[in-house]
Amino acid sequence: MCKVLIIEDQQETIEKFKGLAKGSGLTFLAPSEVGLTELDPVFGESIEEQLAKLLKDRIAKNQIDLVLLDTDLSRERGLQTHSSYKAALRELGMPVCRYQKGGTESQLAQLTQLQRTIRDGASAIWIPKALVSGSRIGELVPRLIAISNGFKKILSALNERPNLLSAAHSPTDVLAEVLGNRDLSYEFLGYAAQNLVYFAKREVDIEAHQISETQRYATQLGYWLFNYIITFPGPILTQAAAAAYLNILPDELSHRQELLSCLAPARYQGPFGSVEPYYWRSHLIELLEEVGGDIRNHPSLVDKTFHCVDQDNMSSPAYICMISGEPITLSQAAVNPDWVPSGASEAKIKEDVLDELGPLAGI
Repeated sequence: MCKVLIIEDQQETIEKFKGLAKGSGLTFLAPSEVGLTELDPVFGESIEEQLAKLLKDRIAKNQIDLVLLDTDLSRERGLQTHSSYKAALRELGMPVCRYQKGGTESQLAQLTQLQRTIRDGASAIWIPKALVSGSRIGELVPRLIAISNGFKKILSALNERPNLLSAAHSPTDVLAEVLGNRDLSYEFLGYAAQNLVYFAKREVDIEAHQISETQRYATQLGYWLFNYIITFPGPILTQAAAAAYLNILPDELSHRQELLSCLAPARYQGPFGSVEPYYWRSHLIELLEEVGGDIRNHPSLVDKTFHCVDQDNMSSPAYICMISGEPITLSQAAVNPDWVPSGASEAKIKEDVLDELGPLAGI
């Protein structure tokens, strides 16, 4: 069972989301249902601290697992600004998903998604617009359940190993332990530059509210894993990026069960692993080593025909352009902008796309 507090100012949207959740195991709770509109701000205390007190009480009382926060709350007088909720929820260590309604996704939707993730990745996971008010709205509830379960998985691992919260352990060490393999720590070092953002200290003094440091750290770790390490492919690859790494056109996976079966041992099963299929690059490397560098030599695939991304070098890995989503060869990839983490070895942008976008891609 998953309970999601939806902070939304339009009742029709709340009802639409509730309709999507019927029979799913997820329950949406509106602000009025948990008393969130009862806050009467008082002078002498920041609105964020007042919200933190109220939210902590209502979240605990209603056993909320996740908060879904709209970016525009101007239509409901009883609600505060979304930035105030965002700040208060971050101090509480409450997992948050944010979204923006209306409009249609442009061809550069992924750029917008990247910009939002880089800007706000330490305080929320952004939900693609197509899942909120677009053609893929049916995916919203399963995605929220998968995200909530991902945070719970991290929290459970930290509760089992409280020693991981000591100052002696860096986030790279902690995440490696959470994923069950301490050797992974070096894989995450290339993502450590943003640690000051993702693991910042409290901005509001709410120690008196007895906020669980384990809960807060688990949420910070979850944001870092999902918004930074998974979003910028390196050790962990999306299914499309995994196919490209094997120099196979990603479209092949949609109708080639034998290829998916071949990749099954490389499947990532850690936190957020059910949001969509992900794969360990290290496991793909082992798989390629077993077949001489060309996945088509695998015993289950030798009599199959596959279309490659790089036709000139069949054993060369390829990539998925982070903005256009198309498979590209290394020769088509631009030099990465400085906002791409050094550890994201498989994160590439097509040179033509980067040239066309110019300052828009500067983020």
